[in-house]
Amino acid sequence: MNALVLIKQVPNTDSPFRINSAGTWVEEGNLTYGLNDYDRYALEELLRLKDAGTITELVALTVGPERASSALRTCLATGADRAVHIKDDALAAADPLSVARAIVAAVKDGGFSLILAGLQADDDNYMQIGPFVARLLGRPCATAVMRLELRDGATVRVERELENNRLQIVDLRLPAVITVQTGINEPRYASLKGIMAAKKKEIRTLTLSDLKLDAGAIAAASARFRTVRLAPPPKAKGAEILSGPADQVAKELVRRIREKTGVI
Repeated sequence: MNALVLIKQVPNTDSPFRINSAGTWVEEGNLTYGLNDYDRYALEELLRLKDAGTITELVALTVGPERASSALRTCLATGADRAVHIKDDALAAADPLSVARAIVAAVKDGGFSLILAGLQADDDNYMQIGPFVARLLGRPCATAVMRLELRDGATVRVERELENNRLQIVDLRLPAVITVQTGINEPRYASLKGIMAAKKKEIRTLTLSDLKLDAGAIAAASARFRTVRLAPPPKAKGAEILSGPADQVAKELVRRIREKTGVI
């Protein structure tokens, strides 16, 4: 069985974030980048299946600029066999559907029985790439998965995280697309041996022309949605700390909520 993990390079959370002059994104000059945290869990889940002998080849794929290749190197150093980098200037600020179309064009003939991705990206939180890829490929999809088990050669059983701490158990026929939640496993770190081995592993670079896709239909100018404006959250007055016995604090809190909102 061959498997694919979709990953994204995102700004590190300790980077200095400042909104750019256009108000449409953050200034990227002072940012540092790394592998999207959610994707680490997707990668680890497939690495465990590879360790168990269920997966014979694990491929990592990303869509992004030149710097995104370092995220692929992280995947290779951790245990992925090879990588694919879709890199094209027209993909800058492309919408999720356009990104998914590029991914599908690259992988549709790859024979991947299982495609995993993180539930969402740390930078935009769209949560759309996995479901879009599944829809375009005509495959079943499950999102926010907390547990995954290959039942036989044709089925995968997953536990999905729902609201109010509920779980939904779903059986998917392979090939399938799954997005995973953080906490599904404990991601491993790359070993020195893995880092050295990654230097010899293949990263195949593809452009939209290689994928026979029209750059004009993918570019930001053709996007179905765009970011109009970013703004920092409004500053509010300082918080008030209620003190005293727990039952009195609870009663006071309920009273204030009722008076100010009328909700309770």
